[in-house]
Amino acid sequence: MLQATIQSSFPAAAIEASDCYQVRIDGQPVFVYECQGAGYAVLSGSGTITIEIETKDCFLEAVVRPLRHGITPTQGAEAGKVLRFEIEAPAKLSVEFDGDIRTPLFIWINPPETEVRPDPADPTVRYYKGGEVHHAGEIRLQDGETLYIEEGAVVHGRVTADGASHIAVRGRGILDGSLWRENEGAKKYAMMLPARCNGVTIEGITVVDGPTWHLVPTACSNVRIENVNVLTFAGTGDGIDIVGCEDVTVENVFVRSKDDCIAIKAVDYFHKAGCRDVKRVRVSRSVFFNAEWGNALEIGYETRAETISDIEFSDCDIIHCQFEGYESGGTFTIHNGDRAVVQNVLYSNIRVEASEEKLVDIKIQFSQYSRDTERGQVRNIRFRDIAITGGLLPVSIIRGYDGAHMIDGVTFSGISYLGEPLTSTNAAKMVVELSKNVRFEQ
Repeated sequence: MLQATIQSSFPAAAIEASDCYQVRIDGQPVFVYECQGAGYAVLSGSGTITIEIETKDCFLEAVVRPLRHGITPTQGAEAGKVLRFEIEAPAKLSVEFDGDIRTPLFIWINPPETEVRPDPADPTVRYYKGGEVHHAGEIRLQDGETLYIEEGAVVHGRVTADGASHIAVRGRGILDGSLWRENEGAKKYAMMLPARCNGVTIEGITVVDGPTWHLVPTACSNVRIENVNVLTFAGTGDGIDIVGCEDVTVENVFVRSKDDCIAIKAVDYFHKAGCRDVKRVRVSRSVFFNAEWGNALEIGYETRAETISDIEFSDCDIIHCQFEGYESGGTFTIHNGDRAVVQNVLYSNIRVEASEEKLVDIKIQFSQYSRDTERGQVRNIRFRDIAITGGLLPVSIIRGYDGAHMIDGVTFSGISYLGEPLTSTNAAKMVVELSKNVRFEQ
């Protein structure tokens, strides 16, 4: 067994702990925050660790997701209120008791930091110390600046940048947007909005409870988002929106969002930077929990550019994609509502634990979000090694707009439901209209 290395700090006394959950890691208490009833614990570490969870109320059963970890927790003898299991850290987990997915416990264990902490005295560093609550307002980064949020720090504020180069947001602390509930004027603000920037790094932090979209790189290039956690219950609280960007890497993130978890767009809602093309986006090794609205992995609806191309989602876990009820929600979705040519998209090695509305929803359409008069194109979309491991198999829809705007080239290979291969549109419960070259390969 590996020797575990765990790092965690308690926040200031002004932050109230969850009254539903207590967590111990290898016997040591870990602070559990609360957000809209859900609990979350944030730490960093590596090696084999033992997690013990004590709940306020008794429970009969518990599930630890993603299921690929193969965790079979054991209940203690403490009147059905204690759960124990081992995990190899780092890991990002959702622990759900008696089927309650509204108020689960999230345990996010990031890898230890490899970079040296910046010097708080450095004039290019905005340093927020752990164990304190900071009311920062807008933090506007300039060329070469680093925002560092130390573990145990809670920063109430938002982060912006315009035209900056080589900026970074790092640390293991929390950027909290909950004060918007007391400030009507803050409801329109994204939590993190770097615009027209080159060289953006967002690493290690947790972003919670903002009023609208959370991480929104816009018209940027060379963006890296890694080891980040996003938790939001707002009705339009997208997790990560990649807007008119190129050369973007998203890796090892956890997003629980009531709206889109990941959305790739070309639009100028938040910044008048123009609707630039989107190129070369990679999302990998991440966990997504899509609640009642929106989609898990979305391209669209706003596609006001010439091309959105070379997009890859790989080695991810969709632990929930809840039922929306407005006929637009889904797990793998491309909603081309404007003029763009959306092409060369790959979904690979993805595990879907629960998809309650549509599994695949690919459409060229005119929607409430459309602004372009010309409809676009969708072509060369590939699904490879997709496993639906639980729940009912939902319907899928592939639908073009008309004879001049058809979906062209959608390939499925290695698609399975509860271990059984899906080898045809009928087996996959798939409706195909105004489309061509839709194939299932062995």
